[in-house]
Amino acid sequence: MKKKQSANMKDVAALSQVSIATVSRFLNNDLSRMSEETAKRVKDAIDKLNYVPNSAARQMVTKSSKMIAVVVANIDDYFSTELFKGISSILESTGYIGVLFDTDTNQKREIQLMDSVNSQSFDGLIFQPLTSDMSLIENEIRREIPIVIVDREIELSPWPQVITNNYEAARNAMLKFQTKGYKHVIILSSEINIASTRRERYQGIKSVANNVDVIEISEKSHNHKDIHKEIVSLIKKSDEKTLIFAIKERWLLEFIPGLMTDGYIDDMNVTATGFSDTDLARAIEPKAELIEQNPFLMGASSAEVMMDLLNDDDAKKIPSKLIIPAKLK
Repeated sequence: MKKKQSANMKDVAALSQVSIATVSRFLNNDLSRMSEETAKRVKDAIDKLNYVPNSAARQMVTKSSKMIAVVVANIDDYFSTELFKGISSILESTGYIGVLFDTDTNQKREIQLMDSVNSQSFDGLIFQPLTSDMSLIENEIRREIPIVIVDREIELSPWPQVITNNYEAARNAMLKFQTKGYKHVIILSSEINIASTRRERYQGIKSVANNVDVIEISEKSHNHKDIHKEIVSLIKKSDEKTLIFAIKERWLLEFIPGLMTDGYIDDMNVTATGFSDTDLARAIEPKAELIEQNPFLMGASSAEVMMDLLNDDDAKKIPSKLIIPAKLK
């Protein structure tokens, strides 16, 4: 049986009575140089011929893969999930595809994934690095492509950054809880010194509170019983009102429900707050005051900055640092 030959751009151009260049512009979503009638003819021809664009062939012509690498720290965190959703919402509306890489909070894995990104033909990179060390990041990035850093503040960064006001948000929240009499703070965090976000939040809390205990939890930890016991022990030892402050939403979701069930959080002598990325923490305790981030907006904003870079917009007009504020609500 003879194999049916696939349609090509030349066939589409002939059927729609336009040039191959016009078909190419249509496929690249560049409709500014054609009428609505012409665009409709090209679309109808594509549908009739069941034409599927050959991305590899198009890439050879346009020198563009229409793909953006998105490297995040941990897809298990709702923050990274919402971040990627925001990025995808903008990229897809402009004809690009975001390709997600998860470093799983592992530096070796991040290096390996960045090797893959460097060897592939991505048009750009949106990067949530594990570290804020500029020298380490520079060693990982070896391609001259547009880059946007998200959720990490890096000193002397040559790339635009989309971040949260971590220090101010944590400090302002601590000030408010201190006026309510909460003097003892138990901080729940992943390893603080690794990421700028955690350091800034910790410093914001410490700028207000003097009686602070820190429990650093491994991202790989599933030993919740021991962590639960440690929190309870610290609550019992203190003769001051205690605030449990989760640096990230994951620790709110994993530890606060158990403490509530056991009666340790009564919103009188012991209460909890932290950074929240979704509605899940609010669903657990509707009356809780939480620091609401907007990772979806951070992702969308980083993708918009990427589009500006790809479109060769005036670099001077692209902000070196875009802050998406988080607020206690």
